[in-house]
Amino acid sequence: MKKLVIVLLGGILLLTPSCDFMKSINPFGKKKRQTEALQKQQEAYRVADSIRVANEKAEAEKARLAEEARLAEEQKAADLSNYHVIVGSFLTPAYADAWLSHIKGFGYDAKIVEMDGGRWHLVSAKSFGTIHEAYKAVGSIQDNIDSEAWVYRRQ
Repeated sequence: MKKLVIVLLGGILLLTPSCDFMKSINPFGKKKRQTEALQKQQEAYRVADSIRVANEKAEAEKARLAEEARLAEEQKAADLSNYHVIVGSFLTPAYADAWLSHIKGFGYDAKIVEMDGGRWHLVSAKSFGTIHEAYKAVGSIQDNIDSEAWVYRRQ
């Protein structure tokens, strides 16, 4: 009889979840533990995804601000250089690009300028802020590159 009581007490102790180990091996409530673990994992994924989205938005905003600053700088430079010494004018953009690379070979800071209200692609050897500077440079550019170089004022 004593053995039976001891066995019953041992069985009751084993079946009662009184410590973490017993809770972990207890078949009752296993689904609840799995659900809780799954919810914790989902929450961790949700937090990680929120952080990733926030970082992507911050990077996109940073890139947008950098692009705006670059465009503002280009506009500022374009405003200061309204006078261009033109060494070629082309209707075909491919020809203008080829001539541009040829002029850059001479060491000039050449660029293609779109003619205001026209379809011509003008190859500018150099840009200037004033008409006086442009006409001073025309002579040397005519001697070095093209004898028919001329000054164009962009509106």
